[in-house]
Amino acid sequence: MAEALKEASRNFWAERRHVERLKAPGSDSNMARASAVLRRWDHLAQAMVDALVERGVDRSWIQVGRDAQLPSAYGLGGSAWDLVVRKDGIPLAAASFTQLGGQPGSMNNLNNRIQDLTSVAYSVRQHDDHDFQPYLGLFFILEESDRVNTPTRRRGENGAAYSGPSHKQRLAETFAQFHSDGLYDAIAYVSSTNEENPSLYEPRSDMSIEGFIEGFVNGVLSHSFSPLLKLWGDLTHVPPHLDRYREVIREGRGIKKDYSLERIPIEEGGQAAVFRAAHKTSDIKVAFKRRLSQRDNPSARMRREIDIAELLNGHPHYMPILDFEQDHKWFVMPLAEATAEEKHEQLRESDHLRELIRSMGSILAKAHEKGWMHRDIKPSNMLLLDDRWTLADCGVVRRPRGQTTKIGRTGHFIGTEGFAAPELFIKPHEDATAASDIYSLGRVIAWALTGEMPQTNIELLPPPGPWRNIVRAATQPEAERRPQSIDELLDLIDREFSEPQEPAIARAETLLDAANSGESDAADSFLEIVASHPDDYGLYLDVLPRLQPELAVPSMSRNSRQATALLRALAKHVDGDGTNLVQFGEAALAVTWLHGIAINAAGSNEWDLLDESIRAMCEWDGNWDQWRPQDAIRPWLRMLTGDVARIVAPALRDYPDSAHHFAELANDRAVDLGIRQAIRAATERHQ
Repeated sequence: MAEALKEASRNFWAERRHVERLKAPGSDSNMARASAVLRRWDHLAQAMVDALVERGVDRSWIQVGRDAQLPSAYGLGGSAWDLVVRKDGIPLAAASFTQLGGQPGSMNNLNNRIQDLTSVAYSVRQHDDHDFQPYLGLFFILEESDRVNTPTRRRGENGAAYSGPSHKQRLAETFAQFHSDGLYDAIAYVSSTNEENPSLYEPRSDMSIEGFIEGFVNGVLSHSFSPLLKLWGDLTHVPPHLDRYREVIREGRGIKKDYSLERIPIEEGGQAAVFRAAHKTSDIKVAFKRRLSQRDNPSARMRREIDIAELLNGHPHYMPILDFEQDHKWFVMPLAEATAEEKHEQLRESDHLRELIRSMGSILAKAHEKGWMHRDIKPSNMLLLDDRWTLADCGVVRRPRGQTTKIGRTGHFIGTEGFAAPELFIKPHEDATAASDIYSLGRVIAWALTGEMPQTNIELLPPPGPWRNIVRAATQPEAERRPQSIDELLDLIDREFSEPQEPAIARAETLLDAANSGESDAADSFLEIVASHPDDYGLYLDVLPRLQPELAVPSMSRNSRQATALLRALAKHVDGDGTNLVQFGEAALAVTWLHGIAINAAGSNEWDLLDESIRAMCEWDGNWDQWRPQDAIRPWLRMLTGDVARIVAPALRDYPDSAHHFAELANDRAVDLGIRQAIRAATERHQ
């Protein structure tokens, strides 16, 4: 970036000494030739101009030579600067090039030179225009020689001489003080030799040419309040997919009057409104998002959106911010073609849905890598831009750990009900992880394929197939049971769609043998397959009841939501599936298995599992009246007490067709009173 400026600095003193020889008495050179060489010094300033332009400063803003003047209001009658940067008449920055030769006579001017540099900068800093202070740079070239590196001799209070800092060290200390006092914002301090093959030195790393250019460019761009610096770095970094917005980006200056807005917003919420707008100069159509309240929360949300844009703006699947107001009252984005909500019918097709999830995964992976969590993934925040899916609305993102400005500002619940992960209802700041955004992606998939808006704490699964297994894994209520990264989620999707799937019943048979041999992981996998295929009659009636209840209950306890879904699916098969008719033996086996689950659930105090299993058992028993399983249930009911009896009795009341099968217990005083009353009521109903 600054190589040309370094080369000009390296040759500065060699060229100057050459000019002096050309102009010396007796030289056969003429003044015209000397002046031509002298003008070559201008390429020092020209090299800096080129470096500034390379980093995104508009060349038309830069003035050099006689034109490089700050307004007289800054306290200087003439030009004391070699380079000035102006935009719209406002002086953004100024730089001074100065030099000090290494010859004996030159050193005598050191104090005067320091005084001049101090006065010039101080005059600008005293300017009382509180709206603007230009960025000041100092580029100092010292001629390298033994004299500038030799310690100076000084006299102490008692008259004794002692060694002081060299001229080179003294300049370094002075420039450090300049910077500390705020006289100059950027300083380059270099020295070079006057030899035929000159050398360049940079005595201090904090005053290098590279650092000087970097600081000066950043100062110019930030003083001009162009979003270029904050959002893009410079124009060379604007990615090709945003070329058609380059004019908006280049001319962005955070001024609302640069845009014409339609009167009616296209979207309005409690925090902000979005208007269709046009950039006046280019007539490029944009979306203008304006916060509705001046309170702290809306301002902080808009500031978070601008802050994360620094990281994500160039990503092809992020809805970029093109321009913004300095106090975070509004910002401008490209105008999207549609939201995922508006493309719902298209997203029912698996290929389109995979493209949406792949795009969202791509941008979320980059955000997660840097510690940012979106926390509000939903269809309305997925926008189609130039046939690419992009993610928008980062108002409730969680910053990386340690960067949160005010914990609790976003409230005790974050996100959108139905799409937000359970942990965002409890500790949205402490517990939000990549798995939280993955949960929301799972809910988006379920919404796309079912057409139903998700409800909080209610499972929503697509029809049987690869997506069902993906959604089940992504939307586990416990965050640790979900894929822990976007890569894990995408790997799961690839596996589900690429691996040939043998019939569920065949996979279940294999796992059943392993589970009945005591492999707990096999039991988990077996029950997951069964739960994933709720409409498979053979799986529920022929295979499931062969899993030993004492082995099933520990696995069902670990995943209570899945267990509930499985037991309810088994209960729905009580009348067959329209093709298969329930056989008496199948009914007896189902009742016996459910009774076994209830016994083991009661023994381990798994009350929810007991409740679901006893109700499924009563459903089957009430419909099929199988005496063999009833012979096992009857003595079990007789011995129930306490909490178990208090769960079983309401189930019997709710399923009187099953309860009256045990009529002989109605007057048995050894039976729990609640169970007796439930059976008595059912018996009276059937008389």
